[in-house]
Amino acid sequence: MIKKNKGCLCENLAVCWLQEKGFFVFKGSQTHSPIDLVAVHPITLDYHYFDVKMVGKRKDGSIISRTARIKDKRIQILSVDLTNKKCRIVPKRSAEWS
Repeated sequence: MIKKNKGCLCENLAVCWLQEKGFFVFKGSQTHSPIDLVAVHPITLDYHYFDVKMVGKRKDGSIISRTARIKDKRIQILSVDLTNKKCRIVPKRSAEWS
């Protein structure tokens, strides 16, 4: 499968996953936008911005960490595993030094 088709498949799986969770989902209309999906909760009207990323793995099986295209705290990474057809929202990591 070519790279562009994998990205479209990941995005469509993410839309279905979010709809199963009860969200209204809106896809971006621009091709080079930092936001791929906007999900709105129908009751509370809370909204979430998602950048959809395919899970990448190294030869040793470890997962490659992905970052958003732009550094905005409101944008969350929604990771899609094509081999298992599973999605998850990647928790934000703190970049503060102690």
